[in-house]
Amino acid sequence: MQVCYGPLFGQGSDSTSFPNNVTFRQENWVPLEEPSTATEMFDVILCLSVTKWVHLNWGDHGIRSMFHKMYRSIRPGGKLILECQHWNGYARRKKLTPAIYKNYSEIHIRPEEFPHYLMTIGFEDWQTLGVPYHSQKGFRRPIWLFTKPLSPPCDSFQSPESS
Repeated sequence: MQVCYGPLFGQGSDSTSFPNNVTFRQENWVPLEEPSTATEMFDVILCLSVTKWVHLNWGDHGIRSMFHKMYRSIRPGGKLILECQHWNGYARRKKLTPAIYKNYSEIHIRPEEFPHYLMTIGFEDWQTLGVPYHSQKGFRRPIWLFTKPLSPPCDSFQSPESS
């Protein structure tokens, strides 16, 4: 199910210039079937506080599939802004369901390895934007910025299963 909010201001305004060209969408980014060749393109994808839930519900395959779909969906030169939950937060939720417990026990790619993994699928650069302060220590998580190259490397695409 897709939810779309935007543009930010009322109808009749110029929707091609900032901030009137900004929209926010909520979608399930874990593809459950093979990706189609036609993918909607975005300048920026903002992914905050969801990687743990994707990882626990769909395992390594789900997190890799989500990252690959994000990469394919970002325009050349576009950005991925990513905030990941810490690994110790996974352990606190591993017993929610038998399926989550099974997925948790089979996870090989840890959140601290996500930047390296994202670089292997084609992002050319990444940096830490900061670690926002929060009164609860578990919510003090780095915000990472990844940049997609203007022209893709010849060998950058790998299926989620092969990486």
